[in-house]
Amino acid sequence: MAKFSGYIGTYTEDGAKSNGIYWFSMNPETGVIENIRLAAEAKNPSFLALSPSGEFLYAVNEVDAYDGIPGGAVSAYAIRKDGTLKLLNRKDSKGGAPCHIAVDRNGTFAITANYSTGVLTVLPIGKRGSLREAVQVIQYKGSGPNKKRQERAHAHSFTFAPDFSGGFACDLGSDRLMLYHFNPRVKKPLIPREQPFIPALAGYGPRHGAFHPSGRFAYVLHELRSAVDVFAVTGGDLPAASGGNPKGGVSGRRRRAKNSVPAFERLQTISTLPGKGNRKPSTAAAIRIAPEAKFLYTSNRGYDSIAAFKILPEGLLELVDVTDSGGKHPRDFILDPGGNFLLALNKDSDNLVIFRIDPRTGLPKKEREYAVPSPAGIVFR
Repeated sequence: MAKFSGYIGTYTEDGAKSNGIYWFSMNPETGVIENIRLAAEAKNPSFLALSPSGEFLYAVNEVDAYDGIPGGAVSAYAIRKDGTLKLLNRKDSKGGAPCHIAVDRNGTFAITANYSTGVLTVLPIGKRGSLREAVQVIQYKGSGPNKKRQERAHAHSFTFAPDFSGGFACDLGSDRLMLYHFNPRVKKPLIPREQPFIPALAGYGPRHGAFHPSGRFAYVLHELRSAVDVFAVTGGDLPAASGGNPKGGVSGRRRRAKNSVPAFERLQTISTLPGKGNRKPSTAAAIRIAPEAKFLYTSNRGYDSIAAFKILPEGLLELVDVTDSGGKHPRDFILDPGGNFLLALNKDSDNLVIFRIDPRTGLPKKEREYAVPSPAGIVFR
């Protein structure tokens, strides 16, 4: 069986020992990591995304200025045969501290969330993988009840729907989910829906999202209250999971229904922490759905752990258990393509921990760990 390979983004500043983006290979049967090495030097390449072809890698540089670029930056790389990365170019993210990047299924646009300035930015991607200047810059406004963390808008991520006909952005600062159509054939591909946003619960701080593969449910992870919202994706202006035009967009002319039902309907809010006895401060970080969509996982920082949920037929979640992450501050994690292993990145303890997933219960069991400096984001190629 062919080996898996992937990339790990890291933090390189504030005393970190990392130098940039790291490449690794993994045995898909044993979960053993057989090689970890530096693929490219970069400043704070904290979150990564691959092109659909697997030829190019994109990284946000989570800084407020980068070598002559006045804001944060987004870097494009070509992947060499040996796994190392060749820098193609670097563009201004038009905001500060970009923390998330998503690429559409045709590899034509990269969407970046800039945390410190509350800006969502859309950058076109050329045929040879290079980034072009931003064509759309969306400034969010608003605040929330948490005076320390929600003093202003803080864009944190963008999540595409399964058919790429749209998606939503999480604004942690204003407790809002911003809803969009996505049309790659127009100059500004993100088009606000007739229902432009869904309010989150006050003070929860939406961070990252995930869609069920069916497109019928959306899951939103709230950082500040360590909770997951389950939404039914329904009606009105929202295309079905298999709908939209065949290119993955929607018509340029939007139709407004007089009695359009909400695109998202909240069904459930469930904690990512164990029972009421837990008193340790914690913030949620990452959310992933297993390949067969039987289980959903989240990570907790502070109460350093991975929470495993069973996905019920009606889309609701049932907490199975919470497992120690094997380190401190699990900022991100990923499941291998077969859903057999979970790889957790513990930023503050500088380690990558491999868990084997029980296919019956969905629970992760720690098997081994590896040293990786200040790991922050991970992708499989």
